[in-house]
Amino acid sequence: MTFRDIIEGIHRKEPAVRGGALAGSDGLAVEEWSAGGGLDLSALCAEMVQFFKESARVAREQGLGEASEVSLVGGDGQLFFQRVTADYFLLLVALPGAIPGKCRFLLRQGASRAREML
Repeated sequence: MTFRDIIEGIHRKEPAVRGGALAGSDGLAVEEWSAGGGLDLSALCAEMVQFFKESARVAREQGLGEASEVSLVGGDGQLFFQRVTADYFLLLVALPGAIPGKCRFLLRQGASRAREML
């Protein structure tokens, strides 16, 4: 199994997931997959790693503990970002009609599988 297989498997379970990537803590995509054009997963990884780091800082300062996941919902789509290890993150991009709870559940499963592979 590859990281790409993990992301494609999530898409098979939830077709509203348009793409995803495994990213390093430097923001570089290690592996990515998308169901169609229009997604710049490399740029999303770079932006979301920085967003996650800032969110983690806020969480610590506010006594929420160590951050493990960030979700971002917009009018045209949703982003789900999960820490896999200290050095890797898993990103999913879904259509606006996707069920957030299902996407988050599948993201956690995928992160667990990726963690076993690292």
